[in-house]
Amino acid sequence: MIITIDDPDKYDIETIRYESDKEGYNIINRLITDYRSGQNRFDKKGEKLVGFTRNDETVAICGLNIEPTDQKLGRIRRLYVSAEFRHLGIGTELVKHLIEYAGQHFEGVVVNIGDLPIGDFYQSIGFSPVADNSSYTHIYRSVQ
Repeated sequence: MIITIDDPDKYDIETIRYESDKEGYNIINRLITDYRSGQNRFDKKGEKLVGFTRNDETVAICGLNIEPTDQKLGRIRRLYVSAEFRHLGIGTELVKHLIEYAGQHFEGVVVNIGDLPIGDFYQSIGFSPVADNSSYTHIYRSVQ
């Protein structure tokens, strides 16, 4: 079930935090650090943080921020799905949920995958690769 997360400290995300660390990803730690410091709370107009729960345990998380280089775009951030729940469509469901939500606020949605091998995942949802952009690697234009 998709839930809106208004404060990561209120939800059981320690399991995915530990797991992401173990896999060498700093995704959840960064999310929590940024939230607690006030640097990123996913609370500006159009922003949202969501999770996916199974039996009251948060097994995935994903956020939508304003793209810092273009206020007309939303930016998918901090997507992480617990290894046990991957390849079940949960990540796709979270991203599509945020794309739909973004349609109320933005002209498109972007993501920066860095060097992670997940370009095919985003392209399967409808994102297109972007060349020569230092801020994002993929864009989804049809949000409205």
